[in-house]
Amino acid sequence: MQQIASLIRRLGATPPGALFVAVCWGVQQLPALPGRAASILLLALGLTMMPLGRPAMVIGTGLAAAGWATLRGEQRLAERLAPALEGRDLTVIGVVDELPQPFDRGLRFRLRIERCVSPADACPGPVVARVSWYRGFGRDASAPPAVRPGERWQLNLRLRRPHATLNPGLFDAELRALEDGVAANGHVRKGVGERANRRIDAFAVTPRTVVERLRETLRDRMSQGLDGWPLQVRGVLIALVIGDQAAIPGQWWEVFNRTGIGHLMSISGLHITMLAALGAGMAGRAWKSAWLAARMGPWPLPSLLPVQYARWAFGLAVGFGYSALAGWGIPAQRTCWMLAIAGLALLGGRARSPVAVLSTAGAVVCAFDPWAPLAAGFWLSFAAVAAIILYGSGRAHRPASDDAPARWRGVIVEALRTQYAATLVLLPLGVLFFSSVALVSPIANAFAIPLVSVLIAPLALAGAALVILWTSAGTMLLGLAGWLTRMLLAALEWIDPGGIGSLAIASPTAGALCLSALGCMWLLSPIPVPGRAVGALALLPLLFTPLQAPPERGLRLTAIDIGQGMAVLVETGGRRLLYDTGPRIGADNDAGSRVIVPFLRARGIRALDALVVSHLDLDHSGGALAVLRNLQVDWVASSLPADHEIVTTASRHFACRRGQQWRWGDTRFEWLHPGSESVNVTRSPTNARSCVLRIDTPAGSALLAGDIEAAQERALLERFGTASLRADVLLAPHHGSTTSSTPEFLDAVAPAVAIFQVGYRNRYRHPNPKVLDRYIERGIEILRSDAHAAITLQLRAGEPPRATRWRVDERRYWRVRMDAGAG
Repeated sequence: MQQIASLIRRLGATPPGALFVAVCWGVQQLPALPGRAASILLLALGLTMMPLGRPAMVIGTGLAAAGWATLRGEQRLAERLAPALEGRDLTVIGVVDELPQPFDRGLRFRLRIERCVSPADACPGPVVARVSWYRGFGRDASAPPAVRPGERWQLNLRLRRPHATLNPGLFDAELRALEDGVAANGHVRKGVGERANRRIDAFAVTPRTVVERLRETLRDRMSQGLDGWPLQVRGVLIALVIGDQAAIPGQWWEVFNRTGIGHLMSISGLHITMLAALGAGMAGRAWKSAWLAARMGPWPLPSLLPVQYARWAFGLAVGFGYSALAGWGIPAQRTCWMLAIAGLALLGGRARSPVAVLSTAGAVVCAFDPWAPLAAGFWLSFAAVAAIILYGSGRAHRPASDDAPARWRGVIVEALRTQYAATLVLLPLGVLFFSSVALVSPIANAFAIPLVSVLIAPLALAGAALVILWTSAGTMLLGLAGWLTRMLLAALEWIDPGGIGSLAIASPTAGALCLSALGCMWLLSPIPVPGRAVGALALLPLLFTPLQAPPERGLRLTAIDIGQGMAVLVETGGRRLLYDTGPRIGADNDAGSRVIVPFLRARGIRALDALVVSHLDLDHSGGALAVLRNLQVDWVASSLPADHEIVTTASRHFACRRGQQWRWGDTRFEWLHPGSESVNVTRSPTNARSCVLRIDTPAGSALLAGDIEAAQERALLERFGTASLRADVLLAPHHGSTTSSTPEFLDAVAPAVAIFQVGYRNRYRHPNPKVLDRYIERGIEILRSDAHAAITLQLRAGEPPRATRWRVDERRYWRVRMDAGAG
């Protein structure tokens, strides 16, 4: 009984807010939800227990959190598009409720579907869809019409569930879709007659569409006011004002992330807090203004509303207003709720316990967004604030000096101390979430934070407002902000020559992470501690986390989920080879920078021994330049022309030619195709030149076949015969197209496992159902990226191939599921 009583007392000491956050995080680890009835029962039971004393309140908080988080998940899953409606043409009426984003191939926007025109009995209901409107092809190469926020359209759509690529350690776009309430993705199709695409209303007025129309006006007027400035300068200023991060070119995001200032180039919590503080300060001055008091007569402002309440109200209004202007994104919402709770705690005299304030703020954020604990920004924001409070709590308050230079010195010292505390605590979290350390981050942030938050962002906001009302004055302020931004970008390039500003580090172990947390607490302790500098040693295990080394004798193949394309990481003999680099979709959108480089960095991989680009098609070569730009690559092999940019960029290049071989330890590599002879084909000449690579190890063999077609398969059979083609693993030729995977070829290779790298519901309909049946009839295990996401195959001597399928083996309730045997 004493033990139970002790447990109850300890439970009662647990901050309820922290428990609420922890339970919300735990719910998001579930592979499936318990059901709506169970969620409502948990919520009701928790709310009933909360008034029954401290221990019961804590338990009730946990139950209520579980019920609320699961109920919100159930609601979002119920809104998701039904699988039966995927691939059908639906004529819908809906309102564009977000700022459309132009891209190379057309336009993207968010559509709130109100109702269906045809078929009326199969409407997905009032849901939100992310829609792409592509340019035409061939003779009909026209651009989509102008689409503005707030317009009501009738559109002929083809929708699908919000399926996205999924790789360990990378951003989960399916989770973000659930968080944002997006029930479907889709694209506009040509409609005729009653199903024709047409604008119905010029402006459907709602609070959201009014804000989005204002954002569009600001973007357009800022673009005019910044005409002639470099694209990256315009993009940064537009992003700071309206949160349009797509306006910044992709290569500059790489610079910002390497230098550790990516958080400044969007509507970050820092900007919102700074502007809220500015609004609070202005309200305080106004409330104390003698000039204003003289004009208020018998009703001075302080008598109507105390000054501290006025500061909080106006500061919060500025923060919420700026966040709305920025598109009311998830990070902005988190900051606003944190400011609101912190302000209420100060006004209510409950700010003496920072732990209680922070935990309550976290609980409120999770009440609005139960998925917040899965976001890196959630933990980065709270950790930075906690570190600053902890480091500053042990210093006695000093009265303000009458000496101006002394006041400025105090401000500078305080800013440096704050920067030190925040930078220190974000180091282990940066390694955990981003698998990298921005080596120049302290230097970059030291000048970028005051420059962006104090000068560039306020000037850009003032210029954006004035450019609508007084064009010349607004243009002048935007020009000044542009000049400062250009200086900032030049400084970042100077401190990050050749992309050396960051160091890729493998994800830390739990022990290293806990040790680093203790080290940070020791270094930031508000009370004197012996050997404070020794705390820095606790951070070293983060920097020396052992990599998952390539096997010396076995073979590990990882089919990276890059959508429709190929990208396979081969690890054997203590070396690494990347076979193909996925697609390029636009000038700033390729699988190399978007998926492959982040995936390799998450593994702590900073270099590749070899890169193979099998052939010219963009779904295989599209990400190569990004890989070469961001990683050290010893040599490149391909079938590309000698003057191709990939060939000229490589430090060493070899043409893949039949018969050439090399060894890494016990592993032998051999090119089976192409030969030096010319290729006569009736279909794709680039597919016919695909580099076919055979890998033989004591643990097993693999055949990476690129996009070869039936003619090349027959040539391989004639030249090598069955014995030389047999392999344990086959990378399915041409993604399972009808042009490849002939019965004779499959019989000769006789793989135990076949990997199909295909995009979800891709327009080529890969893999073809008849081709898929050929594999199934032969008892070949099917692994495909659209159903299984990233796939890792481990081959060890004397054991069958062992597969890890990220979508299946690391299941979460929100992830879209499909049958691997479906064509």
